[in-house]
Amino acid sequence: MNESELSVQDKLLLSEIKRLEQEDEKLIIQLEKSYNLLNTKEQTESRLQKNLDKLKDKVLNFISEENIGLSQKDFLYSEYEKLRYIYDSVSDKYEENMKDVEDIMKDVGFMKGEIETLQSQTQILEAEIPYAFKNSENLDNRVKITFFRALDNIQKKINDVQKKAEVIYYKKGEM
Repeated sequence: MNESELSVQDKLLLSEIKRLEQEDEKLIIQLEKSYNLLNTKEQTESRLQKNLDKLKDKVLNFISEENIGLSQKDFLYSEYEKLRYIYDSVSDKYEENMKDVEDIMKDVGFMKGEIETLQSQTQILEAEIPYAFKNSENLDNRVKITFFRALDNIQKKINDVQKKAEVIYYKKGEM
């Protein structure tokens, strides 16, 4: 059949069919473009997702390192505080011990003066031996007694200082 033999209605239908076919072709082309665009976007999304996953891993590593660093910082600060406390207490005990040592040194100086005085008195008495032999023996005994008392006092004070130092040392070890 030829186009001229067709009725008007058939011609209209044929024309409508051609128009629909053209429109269908346009839609197919548009659909292919959309499909290609969709594939491109899916590939881009996949690539971006991989990059995002890599970046997340890096960020998690940085966060982990930061947390480790913060933990180490907190630990070191707590250790610093403990050492500071120990230092302060040892420093206080050191000052106390130094005062005790100074007191002992003063006592030693005083005892030295007393011993020199007693020695000079002994020398005077030795010069007067024929007249005061007994006084010399008494004075010598007094010198000995005073000297040994002074030594005992010094020994006690040294022992006290040593005990304090040992207590501080062992307390420091327990901290």
